[in-house]
Amino acid sequence: MRNNHSKSKQILIILCVFCIFYFIVNIFPNKAGSENIAMVELFEPDESVPYPYILDMIKPANTLKDAIKNFAFYDYYFYGYPVFGLSALLLLPIKWIGSIENIPITMMILRQMISVFPMILTILILVYWRTEYKDYRSIILLLLLFSIPAVVQNNFWWHPDSLAILFAVLVLFFLSSDKLKFGKNFYLAAIFCGFSAGTKAIGFYFFFTIFIVLLLGLLSKKISFGKFFISAFGFLFVMSAAYLFSNPILIYEGVRTRFFQVMLEQSRFLSKGYEVAYAKGLSAALPQLKEFFGNIPFLLTIFTINILGLLRKKKRFDHILILSWSIPLSVMVFFISHFKFQYWIPVFLPLASTIGLFLPTKQDIKNGLNILNKNQRWFLLLKFLLLGLVIVQITIFFISDIHRYTDQLARSENNPAIQFYGTILDVLEDRVDDRLYVYHDVRMYVPPTGDWTTESVFEMLSYSFIQTRGFDVLLLLQSRIDDYTNPDLIAIDQEKLDLAQEFYEDVDQEILSGYGLLFRNDFGLIFVRDGLIHP
Repeated sequence: MRNNHSKSKQILIILCVFCIFYFIVNIFPNKAGSENIAMVELFEPDESVPYPYILDMIKPANTLKDAIKNFAFYDYYFYGYPVFGLSALLLLPIKWIGSIENIPITMMILRQMISVFPMILTILILVYWRTEYKDYRSIILLLLLFSIPAVVQNNFWWHPDSLAILFAVLVLFFLSSDKLKFGKNFYLAAIFCGFSAGTKAIGFYFFFTIFIVLLLGLLSKKISFGKFFISAFGFLFVMSAAYLFSNPILIYEGVRTRFFQVMLEQSRFLSKGYEVAYAKGLSAALPQLKEFFGNIPFLLTIFTINILGLLRKKKRFDHILILSWSIPLSVMVFFISHFKFQYWIPVFLPLASTIGLFLPTKQDIKNGLNILNKNQRWFLLLKFLLLGLVIVQITIFFISDIHRYTDQLARSENNPAIQFYGTILDVLEDRVDDRLYVYHDVRMYVPPTGDWTTESVFEMLSYSFIQTRGFDVLLLLQSRIDDYTNPDLIAIDQEKLDLAQEFYEDVDQEILSGYGLLFRNDFGLIFVRDGLIHP
C-alpha cells in the first residue's frame, strides 16, 4: 500500500511539473498580438466587446455603495457573472498599480486565468477520475488531453468556456463518486451544475444525465419511488440556488428580465444563425471535427471505447454518465446550432478521457503477450494497439499544436489588416488630424487615430444605416463583401438581406451612392463621403 501511495505521489509530481510548464508556455502567445484594444478586436472581437464592461466594474466610485453597484451590475448578459466577477477581481490589482492601460498584460492575465488555468484543473480532474494517478497511463492521458487542438486553441482567448467546462466535469466527477447513494456528492454535483449553467448555460444539458441517474437508482432499488422525487426536487433546488448564487443580481426584476431576454436572443442566434443561416449537421461540422479533435479513426476509436465501456461492469456507471451527458449537448451542437469547436469540448474531453481505462497497465506490459488464455491475449493485443494509436495521435496533435502556437505568437507580423492600416494613413494622410467619423468593419485594424471617431458593427450594412450615421469614411473588408454578395446565402430575414446585398453589390461595383472610392486592394476598400476629399 505504501509503495502504491509513493508511486501515486511521484506521478502527481510529474503531472504538476507538466501543468506548470504548460501554463508558462501559454503566457507568450497570450501576450502576443495584443498591443492595444483595436488589435484585440482585430483578432478576437469576442474579447474586445466585453472588455470595457470589466473596466466599468472596477472604475473609481465616490462611495462604497457605488463601487459595489459597479462591480455587481456588469450589464453584459451574454455570459453569466462568474466569468465577469472573477475577471474584474483579476484586473483590480493591475488597476491599483496603475497598469490597467497595459493591454498585453491585462489580456494575458485574463486568458491565462480564465481559460488556461481552469482547463488545466479540468484535465487534472479527468486524469484522476480515470487513473487515480496510479501509473504511466496518467501521464499519457494528460499529454493527450493537453494536446487536443481544440483545447490548445481555446487557451488562446479570454472566454467563459473553460470555467463552464470545469464545473461540468466536476458534476460528472461527483455523480460518479456518489455511486447512486444520493448523498453529499450528489448535491455537490447539483451545486456545480448550477455554477456551470450560471456561467455559460451548458449545465442545463445535464437534465438527461440526472434523469438517468435517478432512474438507475430506482431500478437498482437504491432509492424508493418517494426518494426518487425527493432527490429529483432536491437536485433541482440546490442547482437553482447555486445558479442564483453565481448570478446574485438576478434577484432584481429588471436585471432578470434583461438577462433572460439576452439569453433567449443568443439561443435564437445559435439555432438560426447570425443574420444568415449556417449549415448544420455532421457533414457541415466534419472539417472542424478533424481540425480540432482528430482524424476519423481516432474519433471512431473513442466512440467505440465508450460503447464497449457499457459492457464492463466495473466502470459501467461512469460510461453511462459520460454518454448521457454527451447526447443532449451533441444534438444541440451538431443539429440545432451551427458547429463551433468550443461548443463540443465539454463533451469530447470526458469521452476522450476514457481511453485511460483501456491502456495496458504496468502488469500488462510486464506480462506482454505471454498469456495462455487466447481471449485475454487478444484483448491485451488490442490494448497495446490502442497505446500505439494514442502515441501516434499525440504526435500528430503536437505537430499541429506547434504550428498553431507559432502562428499565435507571430499573428501580428505581416498581418494584412495591420498592413492595410498603414495604407489608410497614407491615403488619408492630409486628414488624419481632422474630426472624421469613420466606420470600419470588425476585422479591420483601426487603433485610435488623430481626432477620428470610429464605429463598427457586427451586423450587415445597408444604405439606411450608412446614411443615418453620416460617416465621413468607410473602411470595408473585401471578404465581407464576398460573403454577402454570395447568391447562395439563406436569409433569416430576407428583406434585411436584400437591403444588405443591394449595398454590398454597389460597393463591389464601386458605385456607392454618396461616397467615392479612394483605394482598393484584395484586403479592403476606402470610401469617402462626396465632397470631403477630391482625389
